[in-house]
Amino acid sequence: MLKMRIQILKNGGIIGEDVAAFMEQVIDMMAADYPQIPMDPAAMFTTHLAMALERIKKGEIVEALDEEIFAEVLECPEYPTALAFRDKMLSFCPVAFPDSEAQFICMHICNMLQQC
Repeated sequence: MLKMRIQILKNGGIIGEDVAAFMEQVIDMMAADYPQIPMDPAAMFTTHLAMALERIKKGEIVEALDEEIFAEVLECPEYPTALAFRDKMLSFCPVAFPDSEAQFICMHICNMLQQC
């Protein structure tokens, strides 16, 4: 289902081939590392990540998370796991993630892991 969502985004011209290929790797990694993640949070995360990659490729960088919000993310019990997952994922990412986007992605991973 997640890979089908990515294919729909690719076929619709919303994301490029490189982003789609990366997202398929991320989906495989999620399935292997966290098979208990419910479909809805996983779908939301993969869509957010794919769109972030396309924004970065176009030079559209989001502002950093508000310091208070990021402080809450840092207090999340899932933060160390989310950070490790994010770093593993970004190690094979086709684009360099700016810190502001990396913070948002880590927040989304924390939210996803909290749903388990």
